[in-house]
Amino acid sequence: MSVQEPLRFRKVLLAGVVALALTGTGVAIAWSADTPSPSPSASAPGRSDQAPSQDKPAKAQRPQHLHSESVVKKADGTFETVLTQQGTVDAVSATSVTVKSEDGFTQTYAVNADTRVVKFPAPAADGSPAKGDDGKRLKRSDVTIAEIATGEAVRVSGVKNGDNATARQIVEGAGNGPGLGKGLGKGHGHGLGHAKRLAPK
Repeated sequence: MSVQEPLRFRKVLLAGVVALALTGTGVAIAWSADTPSPSPSASAPGRSDQAPSQDKPAKAQRPQHLHSESVVKKADGTFETVLTQQGTVDAVSATSVTVKSEDGFTQTYAVNADTRVVKFPAPAADGSPAKGDDGKRLKRSDVTIAEIATGEAVRVSGVKNGDNATARQIVEGAGNGPGLGKGLGKGHGHGLGHAKRLAPK
């Protein structure tokens, strides 16, 4: 083999390496040119460029609780059927009150010495909370069942035993709003159990 053949072989090999390197570089350049630039990352929560969150619906647009029946497990392990209802007084006496909800459901509750009756002062003419002569907002007061009249709006919480229901608390007046308020579920247990819808009578 002549001296020129190895030199020729090395030249061919070197030319191939150079061509491969150039081809790889070209492919890399072409790939980088075709790759889209990354989109800007989403704004972190709480930044000023985010759209403001939607406001909560007004009270008038929120679902309104009318009546329910649920079974709860009390701390001592026993079960109790709890009733809640919002409506108007259909009939009232010293020992019972009958409440009718807007959907036509009617329930009569026994009233006894343990039934708490709460009355809120009537609001002012413009709908604002009633205030005393000192300008302070008048608070609710405990009254007797004798101060509850037919046609008044009330919210009742009670217990059911068989077909009989007993009122634990009756709230009348400006306190009628979403939810039964604090204290109405006192002694009912821990809220464990199940609930069912009551069909209108």
